[in-house]
Amino acid sequence: MSKTNWKTRAVTAAVVTGLMGFAAHAEDQTKQEKHEMKQGKAVGEAAAKRVQYVGKLAVFNNRQIKLAQLAEQQASNPQVKEFATQLREDHEQNQEKLRTWAQGQKMQISALSDSSITSEDQMMGTGGSGVQEGYQEKMRGTGEKLGKAFDKTNEQINELQAKQGPEFDKAFLSRIADDQKKGNDILKEGRREYKNDATFLALLSDTDSVVRQNESKAKELEKQVKREK
Repeated sequence: MSKTNWKTRAVTAAVVTGLMGFAAHAEDQTKQEKHEMKQGKAVGEAAAKRVQYVGKLAVFNNRQIKLAQLAEQQASNPQVKEFATQLREDHEQNQEKLRTWAQGQKMQISALSDSSITSEDQMMGTGGSGVQEGYQEKMRGTGEKLGKAFDKTNEQINELQAKQGPEFDKAFLSRIADDQKKGNDILKEGRREYKNDATFLALLSDTDSVVRQNESKAKELEKQVKREK
């Protein structure tokens, strides 16, 4: 073997070794990038899930406020009117606490500001592409679902408006008792899901206490109105 051939083969072997090392490094980078993307998507999905939950709670509050406002105008029983005012004030306070918390988390949720639902509900500063991808995928269809919830509320309000006197009072109290029970279920879900978030958990617990009181009061008044018939 000539010296020239030996040197040529040595250089070739070094180049091949270097290419293999580069390929292995590139593969490691690809695995790392995939891992980071997967983690990012999980973070984005969790952020979207929180936004969806807060939106659902906000819709619940809005619904109770609207129903209470109707009863303040249309209820015939003074106690029912008084209860409606208390219900409205309770859920307005609940909504304000939720709005303040969401602002602190840099969340933008249309259900917290008005009755129009869009697909623009978001959590600001959610991070890189993996986070954004996971967030957007999880949020798909959220606006439509919340919009349907508002449509249902408007339908039930129209049905209640058609009733008068004791008939209205009974229908309103029955509606509220059922809604508050559903509200308890929403809050139970949140307390289970976010038990490690002390601030949010405290907000949910305070809201739950008020909702339970209003459910009990609605049932009590409903029995009373039926007896007075």
